[in-house]
Amino acid sequence: MGGVRSVKLCAADNVTNVLFDDERAECVRLKFVDDQAVMECSLVEDASTFEELFAFDGDIVSVRHTLTLVADRNMAEAWLESTFSRESGRVGLCALVTLNDGRRLLVGYSERFGAQQPLRVKQIASGSGSKRIDIPRLTMTLESFDTSAAAICRI
Repeated sequence: MGGVRSVKLCAADNVTNVLFDDERAECVRLKFVDDQAVMECSLVEDASTFEELFAFDGDIVSVRHTLTLVADRNMAEAWLESTFSRESGRVGLCALVTLNDGRRLLVGYSERFGAQQPLRVKQIASGSGSKRIDIPRLTMTLESFDTSAAAICRI
């Protein structure tokens, strides 16, 4: 049961009061400076993905987090607005990602780096589809780099 069920995005500097459980490296507390500035993404069912690529160089581990969101273009116009691109480029983004198996992950914010390694928009693709019944879609790919997997979020 893979895939992404839902995603909430916000500017990295909107995340505050984060607490990690040291034993499990899980996020057990998270607040937002402004709850109204959190964007709930309306996703196309069974189309979005989250991947982590672990690279090893001796004792050094690096992890690339890639979040690919697919939405009906009419429901995701905000991704194309200049305010969104400015904010995501200036401070980066954090995401609360709920996977289809029920796990909830905090991506773009880690215990080690805080919001210093946020998600960045790598690309946004717009497609019409090939059939009359296809809905126009936007596919946004976000990426961040860290030294560990995304933390499970228990809030």
